[in-house]
Amino acid sequence: MRFGILGNAKIARTQLIPAILEAGHTVTVIGSRGEANPWTGAPACRWTDYDGVLNAPDVDAVYIALPNHLHADWSVKALRANKHVLCEKPYALSLTEITAVRDAMTASGRCFMEGFMVRHHPQWQWLVTQPVGDVRQVQVVFSYNNQNPDNIRNHADMGGGAMWDIGCYAVFAGHWLMGRAPDHVALNTERHPDWGVDIHSHGLLRWASQDATPSASLQFSVSMQTAKSQSVHIAGTQGWVQLHAPFNPAHGNAANPVRATATWAPEGGLHHEAMDHTFEPCNAYARMVEDFVDTATHDPASGIRDSEAIARTTLRLLESAR
Repeated sequence: MRFGILGNAKIARTQLIPAILEAGHTVTVIGSRGEANPWTGAPACRWTDYDGVLNAPDVDAVYIALPNHLHADWSVKALRANKHVLCEKPYALSLTEITAVRDAMTASGRCFMEGFMVRHHPQWQWLVTQPVGDVRQVQVVFSYNNQNPDNIRNHADMGGGAMWDIGCYAVFAGHWLMGRAPDHVALNTERHPDWGVDIHSHGLLRWASQDATPSASLQFSVSMQTAKSQSVHIAGTQGWVQLHAPFNPAHGNAANPVRATATWAPEGGLHHEAMDHTFEPCNAYARMVEDFVDTATHDPASGIRDSEAIARTTLRLLESAR
């Protein structure tokens, strides 16, 4: 598949473009708002503006690496230009944007997929197969330290803040594990006095008992001004399991065999009684590209998956904090 790139962002340069090439596809054109700014190792392709990418006849699919507040608008434009779309998360910041992307996808018949790379790493498939019984408690921690006022994550008018940047991963984890949206949500936030973005957010998702499944809860803490840390810990009626790098797993390969790890105790117990698990090296970004191309080719309507539900739950959380 032939890709066009919207935005000369770091994630496009360091992760997605190499993943597209590793997956056996090509990048034909990159759209930038300023002058062409190639980097060492950039693919041999044309440079143009954003509209030039959408109008290019040699582009089958567009990867959108723009600031958050531009994701939905340019996704809609790309779909209307009959391009398949792989868009960085979060793809929508409002109910209006959710509807606009859904309508454009339906009208075009093209695939739209949100770039939640984590769902393509084997550790998340492994996680839901572990014999821990019914999930009762989940704890999610995700933090890093970004005190640069010029960084787009610290601009409220650009969709910045901890919830949109990393809190959505906690919401993803709940939807992934429970298979549905929570029945109740609550959120407490601390906002930066000058920037207006939430720099620390602490939330609760609760699922009521359903049929023979008992109730469950997910508690999360996300922060953009705390030391780098992340984990997902799931406790069930029979055992527990923990992913050590759930959201930024090492992207290893044969030349660089770094591996993601987990700890699990299928019969419960304390940490020294648990077992360690190591995953084979893989590039989850390349797996995401492979899945996107396969979905676009065979079942484009299924590409949006649970992204709508995750976006709606994130909006419910933010509304509960107001």
